[in-house]
Amino acid sequence: MIEYTSIYNVRNTMYQQFENSVKSRGENPCLYYYNNTLSWNQTAELVDKCAAALIVNGVKKGDRVIICLPNMPQCVAVVYAVNKIGAIASMLHPLSVKSEADYAVNLVGAKFAFCFDVSEKAFKDDPDLTVVKCRTAQYFPKTPYGVIANALYKKKIKGKTAPADNVKKLIDWSDFLKEGAEYIAENGVPETISDSQATAAVMMTGGTTGNPKGVMLSSEAINNLSYQLVDVVTNVLNMEIDQDNDGMLTALPVFHGFGFALCMHVSMCVGMAQALFPAFDAKMCSSAIKKYNLNYIFGVPDFFEKVYKAGYLKGVDMSAMKLIGSGGDVVPYSLTEKMDRLLKENGAKCHFVSGYGLTECVTVCTFTDPRREAPQGCIGVTCYNIEAMTVKPGTTEKCAGEDGELCIYGPTLMQGYWNSPQETAKVLVKHEDGKIWLHTGDMCRIEENGDIYYRQRLKRVYKISGYLVYPSFIEETYRSMAEIYDCCVIGKEDGGKTMLKLFVVKNKRYRNDDEAALVEKIRTFGNQNLSKWSVPREIVFIDELPRTKVGKVDFKVLN
Repeated sequence: MIEYTSIYNVRNTMYQQFENSVKSRGENPCLYYYNNTLSWNQTAELVDKCAAALIVNGVKKGDRVIICLPNMPQCVAVVYAVNKIGAIASMLHPLSVKSEADYAVNLVGAKFAFCFDVSEKAFKDDPDLTVVKCRTAQYFPKTPYGVIANALYKKKIKGKTAPADNVKKLIDWSDFLKEGAEYIAENGVPETISDSQATAAVMMTGGTTGNPKGVMLSSEAINNLSYQLVDVVTNVLNMEIDQDNDGMLTALPVFHGFGFALCMHVSMCVGMAQALFPAFDAKMCSSAIKKYNLNYIFGVPDFFEKVYKAGYLKGVDMSAMKLIGSGGDVVPYSLTEKMDRLLKENGAKCHFVSGYGLTECVTVCTFTDPRREAPQGCIGVTCYNIEAMTVKPGTTEKCAGEDGELCIYGPTLMQGYWNSPQETAKVLVKHEDGKIWLHTGDMCRIEENGDIYYRQRLKRVYKISGYLVYPSFIEETYRSMAEIYDCCVIGKEDGGKTMLKLFVVKNKRYRNDDEAALVEKIRTFGNQNLSKWSVPREIVFIDELPRTKVGKVDFKVLN
């Protein structure tokens, strides 16, 4: 166990944090979902019924439950119900295909799964698995708006759904809750399991090496991550958490640690309402920000690019904004500048922030200072209770003031990879100071003032003529060209040597320009602003960059 001093109450389970908020918030709004509002008491009732139904269906303490759901009320209820009875929430991308679902089920040995309309088919042909189907439209409001939204949603998913045939049991969410209600009527609300250091969630990740793994996170680690945000607001910005007026945009997917702990669970810990979105729709999210006066807004860079470009938040009063920022991928400096201008124009008292993290430490472990404009390339300083150092790659030798592999120590570290001690040992390493440090696989530099500058993933650092070159730096340099909207650099083998290839997405007003002339302009710009080893040999134009399911640029599919 990591010993540390905390000014926050983190040694509870996730459910106990939620329960404490329910007691104080009662009939106040807890969840906003497609113009529908669920109070804290209503949400707690869903959690209790779900917990009871899990018990009815044989789920016990320590059992793994697959949660393959987008951001909707059922997902939130399931997460806290699973935690209440001491089971483990195994989070899975809601658009996973059957092979991915099978992999996750087999990895953690799950016998129970929650799916939604589109993901149901991924769980067919597993006779040992009980599956609960949750409809996306279940909690749409019973209003004309809800009827229209339901019709549009049905049209959107037409042809994309199929039943989970050949499973042990397939049950609809409504019937599942009825089982829970019957249990409570006879036995009362299920007992709360209160071990904050037990594994609470397993998050699927590619990890720092190899194939997908299950990152084991305790309630205590998740709580610590959530309270890092609280620390930034209360102790850095000197603002109060206002339960009655604050609101969170929970559009980042909760199957990912960022959305799980920094959006969903923060709201549950502090007792403020959150707006749930199954899909990251820039227009709908912007409308919710205005309607509910949401003042905690996090997203991936692509979301903010779309919001800014469309002008959805132009002229919106942001004087009550407390934190707004991006993570999940490298944040272009041009985006930070644009969002800072927008915030200033709209009366915000904070700057646009970016963060750095990885699932192995429940995601965010550094934040840029919301009181000042972040320097280009800076990923911030360490969060509350987090320590960082750089070491020479492949060693535990500290290299202060130099580029090195970033290592993290603190109470948010994972317990390890599920059933993979060898892979765990590669990244959780004991140093001479006796502490277990997480080796992130990222090259960074830590300045004397604590600012951390991201260089590159170790696996994506290329050596050309003996010199190390960093694709992220090259990409950031090229994004400053007016002609380039976005870009990605990859390394390719050519005659036994590495060469760089640049994929370019042109800005709209330059899309019809002569490409041969534009290539020469890009080459000239590179020669003037980059070392000769960092200038790409090949330049290719594409309509858009491929992205992973969580919105990161998927450079692995480029060739």
